[in-house]
Amino acid sequence: MEVRPVEDFAGLNLTQERPPLLGRLANCQPLSSVNPKFKSYSLREISSPDHSRVREALLVRDLLNVLVGLEGAYIRYNNRYDPYSDSVPEFKIAKTMDSSLKSFSKRLSKLGKYYIVLGKVVEHWSDPKHGMVLHRLGYEIRQFLQHTYLKFIATRLEPEFKNSTTFSIREMEQLINEAEIAKQMDLLYTVCDRIDKETTMRQSVDRTQVDFDNFMNDLKDQGQLQSDVILATDTRILPVARGGIVLRILQDLIQENLGDRSGVHFLKTLLLNISTDYRSMLESWLTQGHLHDPYDEFMVIDTMRQLKDTPLSLKYGDRLWDTRYMIRKDALPRNLTVKDDGELMFKILVTGKLLNVVKTSLGVKQLPVTQSSTMAMDFGSSLMEGTLWALIIDEWYQRANTLCLELFLTGYSLGDFLLQLQRHFFGYQNSHNLMKFLGRNMVDLTRKYRPNGIEESRIRRNFELEHRSNEDLVIQLLNLQLDPHSFASTVAQYGATTTIAKDSGTRLLSANNFETLRNMLLQDYDSQNHSKNQGSVIHHLQFEILVPYPLNVIVTRTCTVQYQVISRYLFILQYYSRLLDDTWTEINKNKLWRQRFSPRVTRKFIRPCRLLHNKMNQFVKLLLEYFTTDVVDKEFSHVVNTQTDTVVALQTLLQESLTNIMTNCCLSQLAQIQLQILEIVHKFCKFITSLRNEMPFLQETEISDPQEQADVESHLKPLANYTRLVHMTFLQHIQAFKEGLLHYHAESIDTNDSRRDISRMMLSLGILPG
Repeated sequence: MEVRPVEDFAGLNLTQERPPLLGRLANCQPLSSVNPKFKSYSLREISSPDHSRVREALLVRDLLNVLVGLEGAYIRYNNRYDPYSDSVPEFKIAKTMDSSLKSFSKRLSKLGKYYIVLGKVVEHWSDPKHGMVLHRLGYEIRQFLQHTYLKFIATRLEPEFKNSTTFSIREMEQLINEAEIAKQMDLLYTVCDRIDKETTMRQSVDRTQVDFDNFMNDLKDQGQLQSDVILATDTRILPVARGGIVLRILQDLIQENLGDRSGVHFLKTLLLNISTDYRSMLESWLTQGHLHDPYDEFMVIDTMRQLKDTPLSLKYGDRLWDTRYMIRKDALPRNLTVKDDGELMFKILVTGKLLNVVKTSLGVKQLPVTQSSTMAMDFGSSLMEGTLWALIIDEWYQRANTLCLELFLTGYSLGDFLLQLQRHFFGYQNSHNLMKFLGRNMVDLTRKYRPNGIEESRIRRNFELEHRSNEDLVIQLLNLQLDPHSFASTVAQYGATTTIAKDSGTRLLSANNFETLRNMLLQDYDSQNHSKNQGSVIHHLQFEILVPYPLNVIVTRTCTVQYQVISRYLFILQYYSRLLDDTWTEINKNKLWRQRFSPRVTRKFIRPCRLLHNKMNQFVKLLLEYFTTDVVDKEFSHVVNTQTDTVVALQTLLQESLTNIMTNCCLSQLAQIQLQILEIVHKFCKFITSLRNEMPFLQETEISDPQEQADVESHLKPLANYTRLVHMTFLQHIQAFKEGLLHYHAESIDTNDSRRDISRMMLSLGILPG
């Protein structure tokens, strides 16, 4: 038996009443100008007026083919077109065609060009790299071509051509215009063309430089925001146009066609349809804190999505809140900008972040949703047209804050945790334990600091033994250590950082790329590290704490560093207060100081020593009382007593209180002069302790012996001179400190409270403020 080859054939399943004109869309040859063509009937042979209807009928038949992307006998592809490439076809019309018919043909043949281009981009956008928005746009275009465009040709144009002997090219164009097919095809082609140009532009530019320019513009825009919010943004641009970029292109086109009601309606319907997945991502983010963005096209980016094995220290670290989720500027719809809508985008970002905190803490995957009438409104019209959008976002933002605040204040007893931090870092209602700690470690704290010295292990062991049975959470988290940098170095570095942030902002904004900016920042950083590490162990004593998740959302690493600096200052003051107390015992209770001295010894040395000690003791205790009562306690009573309705407000409240303490004159502008005064105190106390061997030589017998008097004088004179020198130096530094207070008092005009507190301290020091 002979086996004959069978050729495959595929065609559209059309009804018998409509012959398969569209069937030529499959297995049709020739497909390009380079393939062999059937010879067309010469138009010159039917050029007489009697054959005008024949010529027009031939042209209409060709146009029916052209409308579905095929060439006819008299309207063919241009020679450069290759249907197997991405080139755009142009149709050429026979030169012998009547000029009037040729003008109609040129206008209608554009639809064939649009049909071919739209069909190709639909196939091209099926690649996953283009994202769900373009996938949906491709689907909508395909649906339009099949169910609107081709259906119109098959059900309107082709039957008119076959059944009416007078069907003209003019009637054909009129039917197309009445159905607005040409307008809609033109709008779809414009959308696709702009998306293609946007992608081409992105692939041709230096995306690193564009990222830097966006970063600098973002800094400038956020600097002009009316609110104090800091919006975390990702300024990188995507390599292809997708997601919010596509929505923005469509929104721009709607704005350009506002005078055309039907065109705007068509574009808005298209916009709502293609934004379905984008709006679903937004709704899921605002209601559940869930971010499903497989193609990186949503306005929020998860910076940890690519990390497969995330360490627990990073997964639940305090940097997670600041850096994991950011606003992707390149995926924002048209009605959102950092400069104009920074606060609104901030709420969008924080809403999902707060919900993630709640879900992670409770170990749940889904949160219950109870919507108000406003919250249940259509996200589509709100997102795409801005209708009540700000109100909807605000309600979801308040819901997230309510859940998260209840978690912090009730579930994690945040108020108690803050009091514990104040208790152990600042000595709040903990003076007895603080004094006991200082008393047990006074010798080691007084020694000169040595890296890897044995003093650290002894002090840490004493601290752990003292609090072994304490169930206080903060105590369990505290770790005592000696910072390699002295307190003087730390304060100087902190002040330099603040100064650089204020003074070099304009200079940093002049950088033209990331490398230049990095070099500027490194130069500023190197300029900070000029202080030498020196001093006794107390100047290096520091308590380290790793605040657990989610409490580190409120007590961030920045807050922890400020807690440490403030506590180091307070511990230093407490140490010198204790040192002066021990010295008081020495010069008032030690029998060597209580024996009877001659009036000359008492007048020149004993009394000046006690007087100088009293002044030092009064200064340190006054400084400690002022800073503890009028600065620290006042700020934290404000934190405890202030009711906040958002987590961000609570974060800001704590951060502002700590910053207010850090920027107080005693811990900022006047820190160095105080450390110099305390160094004088330290040397004086050390001098007093060293006099135990000298004191017997200052005694005189009742019978005055000239030689004995000479011996006493030889010992008394250098001691009196040294005491007088220390006294004079101490008073000079105190005077400098007073002048600093006067200067700070003159500048502290923001609040009456700050001026009153400083004035009280100045009056206690004997200064009358102007």
